[in-house]
Amino acid sequence: MNYIFDLLLNILTSGLPCCLLALGIFLTYRLLDFADLTAEGSFLMGGAVCLTLIVKGVDPFTSTIIAFIAGAICGIITGLLNTCLNIPKLLSGIITMTATASIALLIMGFTSSKSPFTNLVTLSNKDNTIYSIFYGGVIPNQVVESIVMLIVVVLFNSLVYFFFGTEYGMAIRATGMNEQMARSQGVNSKLATIVCVSLSNALIGLAGALFAQDSRSMDVKTASGFLVIGLASILIGESIFGKRSFKNWIISVSLGAVVYFVIINVAIALGFPTQLKNLLYALLITIALCIPLIKSLFSLIKKKIVTKGENENA
Repeated sequence: MNYIFDLLLNILTSGLPCCLLALGIFLTYRLLDFADLTAEGSFLMGGAVCLTLIVKGVDPFTSTIIAFIAGAICGIITGLLNTCLNIPKLLSGIITMTATASIALLIMGFTSSKSPFTNLVTLSNKDNTIYSIFYGGVIPNQVVESIVMLIVVVLFNSLVYFFFGTEYGMAIRATGMNEQMARSQGVNSKLATIVCVSLSNALIGLAGALFAQDSRSMDVKTASGFLVIGLASILIGESIFGKRSFKNWIISVSLGAVVYFVIINVAIALGFPTQLKNLLYALLITIALCIPLIKSLFSLIKKKIVTKGENENA
């Protein structure tokens, strides 16, 4: 029983930060139709900025907010490259993602007295995180972390739902659906693009800060692969929970991240080699993409069975 409880906590502490990661990618990938590859750079930047500030004595709440802003800046740069310099969307994200890797090394270098660059920043036992300041009660530390993460995820999911229900949020959604039509209705499509991409990467930067404070370390290698995790979470959530309404769509994306880590953790617990995790990631994305086809095949088979039964009764 304790093993199952520990497994559940591992799933939550891994999956909840990625709910914000998936939500951020969802805003550009689904709402804006913007293939933004900045995500890994923003995730790394959020974690690097947050931990570096904590090591330097800044309180964890302020550090987390600044990490959120750092992610937004990454998004603004990507948006400006696309809208002002007419660089293609895909290439704009690649440029920013590539640049942030070097900038993150420079930022993490502030924690080292030997070199202006370092590949790793780690918190000591004396450094507080957004979670550790709530330790010390009767509730186990991992449960405290899960509760804090859940509160942050619910809060930002609610804020995103509220924002995209406003007039300006609808204008951003209209820009993603048909940019020319939105422009003809008086929407500044360039500004709408920059705002949405910056909000997307701000959420991803926040996810990086939450993840880094949970693991108490961040490096360039750790941040790699999170773009795939975010995309897989979106596809799994949409396939399993659907997208009947905008609220349902947001919830589905967040739940998809949790389901993703349920599958990963259960597979590892059953003996799947951790060295083959990337293979498992690829299989999960393939299965998620095939779910709509499988559903349609089942519906077709069910319809044929019902039709055959009606003909026999007749």
